[in-house]
Amino acid sequence: MRKAMSAACALLAVAATPAAALTPEELFEKLSPSIFVIHTWDHQGKWLALGSGVVVGREQVITNCHVLRQASAIAIRRGNVSYGAELEFPDPERDLCQLKVKELAAPPVTLGDMAAVRIGQRVYAVGSPRGLELTLTEGLVSSLRGGDDDNQPIIQTSAAISPGSSGGGLFDAAGRLIGITTFQRRDGQQLNFAHPVDWVREVPSRGKEALAKRKALEEARAAASNSGAPGVALAPYDPTLPREMPQPGDSWTYVALDLMYRPNDRSRKFVHTVRSVNRSAIVEVVMRDGAQVAQEAFSPDLNAVYHASAEVLEVAPFVTAFRTLQAGERWGPLKVRGIEAIGTAVSTGEVPYAFESARVVGSEQVSVAAGSFDAMRVELDGRVSNVLLGGSAVIRGYTSFRQTVWYAPKVKRVVKLVMETPRFATAYELESYSVR
Repeated sequence: MRKAMSAACALLAVAATPAAALTPEELFEKLSPSIFVIHTWDHQGKWLALGSGVVVGREQVITNCHVLRQASAIAIRRGNVSYGAELEFPDPERDLCQLKVKELAAPPVTLGDMAAVRIGQRVYAVGSPRGLELTLTEGLVSSLRGGDDDNQPIIQTSAAISPGSSGGGLFDAAGRLIGITTFQRRDGQQLNFAHPVDWVREVPSRGKEALAKRKALEEARAAASNSGAPGVALAPYDPTLPREMPQPGDSWTYVALDLMYRPNDRSRKFVHTVRSVNRSAIVEVVMRDGAQVAQEAFSPDLNAVYHASAEVLEVAPFVTAFRTLQAGERWGPLKVRGIEAIGTAVSTGEVPYAFESARVVGSEQVSVAAGSFDAMRVELDGRVSNVLLGGSAVIRGYTSFRQTVWYAPKVKRVVKLVMETPRFATAYELESYSVR
């Protein structure tokens, strides 16, 4: 009996012993067969981007979805060996995509356990920064950011990564995958981040859900098209975009209101339709009475480029498609470019609009013609050129204004905008929308 207990204790002791640490040379030799460079091309055969990928199963490679943005063709390469690949499971919300690579015989890496990851432990990144394949860097787990009972934290590491490292692996000293290197902060040093390995395990199930949603949307669109319903000529659904971002073809119809002089006049209607989308910019066109009156572009730094009349001016209506607004958050001056040639303002040398400050008030209910929405309220203060308001070039100077916007995540858009000055008050309200 005593011998049996001793043997059992010995087995438990062996099981509890952590895997032996490898030297960097041993670790590289073990992992290098499982790390590839990823190349993508558009439908015209034009090269788009490169990134990194990690073999996680038979004919299965994990990378970041943003590496595959707008790709029509995908290949994984190492040295002079190349394999064609196709998207198998997308998880755009977490920016992880699994590729299917037929006839790939590379060994899969061993998946680690986030529960065992500790701040200060030594880690190694293997990827293809700037296309330099099989680059090994060493560092520490600098921090574990976020995370709660339901979510794994993002790994912050000092192991160096660069553009091209996206989709590469972050490994512990035993060569086990603990994260997928995804992004870096360029406004600091050694601020690099990886998505946790537990997310990798969940990509197939979450990807199936994303694909099922896309299939349902495409079937609904086909049914609407067969029925002759209007407004269904949409661009293909892009499953690699985060779900909070609009899709090409999404549209919103607004009514421009004169709250002070003609509050019941709802004749001025503008249809905004997304033309193209990526993680750094959204481009849309604006139509009125069947004619294009504007083209606008929005970026994640809250800047916006307008080529329009002042009556369709919005301030970054997609702002929370890039990040989450927090109550109490404040911004400095906002730039609005591309509107300088409106009217005669350009001839006077005056800047038409200047947004000087903004603050997020908080969440509240707002009702418009399109319905009632839970929205985030943002207030912006600034000044507008008197010339732009219809005065002659002789009447110089500015009029102060306050612009209040309500952003509703449900429709991925500002649903109401009110601009008030001592001389007028106008509104831009959502009347209808079509989003996927």
